[in-house]
Amino acid sequence: MSSASASPGAEAFLRGGLALALLWLAGCQAQDAPAERIIPVFGTIVRVEVLADPVRAEAALDRVEKLYRRIDVDWRSFGPGELGRANEALARGQPVELSGELAGIVARGIEFHELSGGLFDPRIGGLVRLWGFDDLADAVPAAPPAEAAIEAERQAMAKARLHLDGRLLRAEAPVVLELAGVAKGSALAAGAATLRAAGIHHALLVAGGDILALGSHGRRPWRIGVRDPLGQGVLGSIELADGEAVASSGVYERFFSDGRGRYHHLLDPRTGHPAAGAAGTTVIDPDPERANAAAATLLIGGPAAFGSLVHGLGIDCALLVTAEGRQLSTPCMQRRLQGAPGRAPEL
Repeated sequence: MSSASASPGAEAFLRGGLALALLWLAGCQAQDAPAERIIPVFGTIVRVEVLADPVRAEAALDRVEKLYRRIDVDWRSFGPGELGRANEALARGQPVELSGELAGIVARGIEFHELSGGLFDPRIGGLVRLWGFDDLADAVPAAPPAEAAIEAERQAMAKARLHLDGRLLRAEAPVVLELAGVAKGSALAAGAATLRAAGIHHALLVAGGDILALGSHGRRPWRIGVRDPLGQGVLGSIELADGEAVASSGVYERFFSDGRGRYHHLLDPRTGHPAAGAAGTTVIDPDPERANAAAATLLIGGPAAFGSLVHGLGIDCALLVTAEGRQLSTPCMQRRLQGAPGRAPEL
């Protein structure tokens, strides 16, 4: 999962710049106490809050932190982890045997690629690296890559059709996978499963712009605030049911400027350039992987593709804010997003 940024996730978190601002509510059960753990992984800061007795809470948080520190290595596109090693083989044109865990994430990536008509593309790792948003980047790029290099990488990516047979993955041409568009949702699901196995029934997991709720916050649902992608405030708040996820993507997350333009990390596979037309998206779904993938895909598709992508991806609750500040939203999102003054959602 990429960590390069002109505005690092850790600093953004500490400045209150999360894609989804948390609005903590009172009303905890008397026998439960809130406990939280802040874990710097996935190129951002993951925050986990649980409501449980202190001994059980700390033991559960220890297990989640151990899980996240492992997959922070194993799911990175480059480096010594499993995906990094797999990408080395795929870049040489060799097939690779994946773990069941990673094969499941790749399978979801292939599924969303098909459902989105190619706008969600797990083969985009080479382009991400070319633009300087990859795991290995240690400095902000000074300028966009050359147009010829972008086009060559885009054409090479298009030739690398993926085939996953059980756990055996092969590509028809050399390719580098980038799974961040679905893996953050996978991480939330894995963290929630770990908490449930530890006897935790009420928790909130936050990974940058992706959130998963378990149970409730005392006698009230968990409530989060949706960041305005064009400003510093929030568009409104959303109450989350048990097991429900919400994901946001925005052009404010990772970017650089060169004096001539501003370039964010959400690349359009059709052009090889940062997607244009949308400033931010938010999706609510019971499947955190689908919410994660849909939020990124809707932003890449932009306002023109909003309706078709919502239908194709099977999303009920979605919001897109255009670069000009206009809102497109589904009827479900119009009902769920509360207190958004001065901006009437539309579809």
